[in-house]
Amino acid sequence: MVTSPSIIIAPAFFTMVAFIFCVVVNAWHRNQHVRYTAEFNGKLIERLGSVKDFSEFLQTEGGAGLLNSFTIERASTSVHERILRASAIGVVLIALGLGLLFLGWYFTFIDHDTFTVIGVIALSLGFGCIVSSGVSYRLARAFGVLPGSGRGAAGELAPR
Repeated sequence: MVTSPSIIIAPAFFTMVAFIFCVVVNAWHRNQHVRYTAEFNGKLIERLGSVKDFSEFLQTEGGAGLLNSFTIERASTSVHERILRASAIGVVLIALGLGLLFLGWYFTFIDHDTFTVIGVIALSLGFGCIVSSGVSYRLARAFGVLPGSGRGAAGELAPR
C-alpha cells in the first residue's frame, strides 16, 4: 500500500520541474521576441533618415500605426478579458476542488484527508474567483466601463 507522502511528493516534484521548464522557455521566447523587435525598429528608424522625414511619416495613418506597434509587449487590459479570465480560473478551480474532494471520498487509506483539505481550498478559491468576476462585472457596468451601461467613456452620462 502506498503511503500518503509519496502520493503528494512525486507529483509535486514533477509539477515543479515542469513549471521551471515552462518559465525558462517562456523567458527565452520573450527575450528573443524583444531582441528581434528592437532590431527591426532600429533598422526602420535608420532608413527613415532625418527627423523631418520621420515627423512627416508619423503624420500619416501608416506612421501612427507603426508608432503604436513599437510597443514590444502588450498586456491584455480589457475589462472583458479580465472578467472572463477570472471566471475561467474560477471554473477550473471548482472542477479541481470537486475532483480532489471525490478522491478524498473514494480513497480510504490512512491520510486520505489531504485530498479533502486541498479540495476544499481549491473549491473556495474557485468560488471566490467566480464571485469576484461577478462583482467586477456589476461594478464595471455601474461605473460605465462596459458598453451599454448608460455612461460615456469618461464616466459622464451619455446623451439619449
